[in-house]
Amino acid sequence: MKIAVCSFASLALILLPLTSSLSYAQTPSNGQKNQEKWGGQKKQFEKSFQLWLELRDQNQGNYSYTRKSGNSTGFSHTTTITVTNHRVTERKFESIGPSHPDGRPLDKNSWTERGEFIGTSSDKQAHPPVTLDQLYAEAKERLAKPIPPFHQGILRLNEQGLLLSCFVRDTRIADDAPATGVNITSIAIGSEKDSHLKASPPTFDEWVANGKKLPDGIMFTGGSPWFNESTGQKRTPREVYQMIYGKKQKTPSAKPTGPLSKPGGRKPYPGHWGDPPLRQTRDLRPLPGGYGTGSGTLARWIQENLDRDKDSASKTD
Repeated sequence: MKIAVCSFASLALILLPLTSSLSYAQTPSNGQKNQEKWGGQKKQFEKSFQLWLELRDQNQGNYSYTRKSGNSTGFSHTTTITVTNHRVTERKFESIGPSHPDGRPLDKNSWTERGEFIGTSSDKQAHPPVTLDQLYAEAKERLAKPIPPFHQGILRLNEQGLLLSCFVRDTRIADDAPATGVNITSIAIGSEKDSHLKASPPTFDEWVANGKKLPDGIMFTGGSPWFNESTGQKRTPREVYQMIYGKKQKTPSAKPTGPLSKPGGRKPYPGHWGDPPLRQTRDLRPLPGGYGTGSGTLARWIQENLDRDKDSASKTD
């Protein structure tokens, strides 16, 4: 019986390609060996930035955005940043682990930061508490730099044309390649309170049937709408419903009985009287001489001129 003999050197030559393929990821065919520029994507960004400034000012700097991420191990992370009046007012984070083979509940971790506690969490998976203005500024800096070799530049906008992503990714890494730059998932313009007011309110019966829940984002003096601190008594469900969803009746303003003292809306003053006084009281009364209504200061000025004209006429006679 003959046994094939393989020398150690030959065996090493056979195993060397195998060990190399396991240790190093192959360079993808679409990887660029030289730096590249962003090209026409800069124009898209500038158009998006102008749109953002317009929408931001229309909504008084009230909005929120979400960043969702995951990895090949099955973990998912969600961060929601809320901005009110151009300032970050809340950061929510939730992490969900992969499913367990034995059917145990998923591992979850969640927390919320508000006020002076925003940014204090050491959880590196959470998106930093920054505004969209800061993200646009970061994206602008990214677009000013060339795309590094073997990297891909990505600029992504939502349906409105607002910025979602502006980052570079190493094409030599197959899984979980880090994205350097801006990368968020969605944007909601306007505050939660605004969206609540725009939605059609439920009827009283629907509100009671759903458990008389209070809408998110509404605050009441004293902390609870169910207790009237001024009377010391509890409010009925109907009263609370009216506080939340009821429309206030506008009281019509009382109309003046006489003509208002508007320049040009009454007969002109005689030229020899000169100009009426600039500083006048804020009261409203009938003016002498048929000049409508006006302040007490104006009334005295008119009466003095009328008396002066009367004295002059009597002296002439």
